[in-house]
Amino acid sequence: MKAVKPLLLGISLILAAAPAWAFDKKDLDEFKKSKKCTSSTFSSCDLSGANLSGLVLTEANLEGANLEGAKMESLDLSGANLNEANLKGVKMIRVNLKGAQMREANLEGASLVAVTLDEANLKDAKLRGVLIKGVSLKGAQLKDAVIENTDLKLANLSGAMGLKEEPCQPGSIGVCK
Repeated sequence: MKAVKPLLLGISLILAAAPAWAFDKKDLDEFKKSKKCTSSTFSSCDLSGANLSGLVLTEANLEGANLEGAKMESLDLSGANLNEANLKGVKMIRVNLKGAQMREANLEGASLVAVTLDEANLKDAKLRGVLIKGVSLKGAQLKDAVIENTDLKLANLSGAMGLKEEPCQPGSIGVCK
């Protein structure tokens, strides 16, 4: 498996690799050093404005990371820890967040297009002014999430929890039935 070599250009992070996208330990150490990360993960890293498109970061630890204004296209963050992450103004297109932990994440002003949030935990997350198109929230936990100025009419809410006392019924598109 070829390693991915990160390159920082201005405030954008461009990561390029061969067919398999992943970080090996050396690349992760170099990345952490360049971003002044404080631990052995991406936790609490300042990745604001980063371009993370095309990466596979399954089960990555981004707890408390600043991803404000990041570009995320064709990105796999399934099972990732994004608890308390700042995702304000991110642009997500075809992002897989299945089973991600996003408790208390700030998604204010984000754009989510063709994003999978199936079985994600968005408890206490802030979803103010979020653009949602073709988003799947099947079985997602939305208890105490702040959803304001966000139109869910193009979201699949089947089995989502927290919008009502009981899970949304199968076929709940746009409203929890």
